[in-house]
Order: sequence, then structure tokens, then C-alpha cells
Amino acid sequence: MAKIDIAGGEVRVRFSDWERLAVWRREVVVPVAAIKDVEYVEEPVSRARGGRAGVLISGVLKVGFWGLGTGVRQLVSVRRGVPALRVGVDRAAGLPFDEVLISVRNAAELADALAPSVV
Repeated sequence: MAKIDIAGGEVRVRFSDWERLAVWRREVVVPVAAIKDVEYVEEPVSRARGGRAGVLISGVLKVGFWGLGTGVRQLVSVRRGVPALRVGVDRAAGLPFDEVLISVRNAAELADALAPSVV
């Protein structure tokens, strides 16, 4: 399962070895200045929409890029029964996606920590 750390003005998402195969990277770093909004998501599996490039176990797991063809590209690593942190990002910051949606057990705590930083 992916891990999220907030430090030094950055949100760092580190992916597990097998997740790396679906997201094509070891980690993603989002500068806090590039964050447009944050949200705690109780049931994240249904929030990944559109075409995909990644791993799907229907109703259980989604890992990879979603939203292909919808205009909103999502970097996703979500599981049924595990809440998620959704981070909307400004693509002008050079990131190749509009949202990061990651299941982590402390998603509510992370959303609360990031909310004051979002302008």
C-alpha cells in the first residue's frame, strides 16, 4: 500500500514495489503550493472514473492512471475498505495529472493537516 508523508512544503507519495508497475514511478512529489484542494474520501474505489492505464480488480482495487479521455487525469492507488486522501493539483506546476487519490488509513488526519495550506 502507498504511503504519504507531508514535510518541507511537499506531499510525497511512495508506492509499494508492485504498485510501481502500474503507476510507472517509485514516488510522486506534489509541492503544497501546487495543491488546489484536498478531500477525505470514505469510499474511494468509485471515485476513479474514465479510461485507465493500470490494475483493476472490480470493486476492490484500482492502481494506475484513471480519467483518460475525461479531461481530469487521476493518479490512483485505492482499495475497498480503506479511506483515501484526494489532492487536486494545478497541472501548470508541471505534474502530469489533475488529482492524486491514495488510500491510506490516516487520510482524515492528512486532509486536516493539508487543509490550512490550500489557498
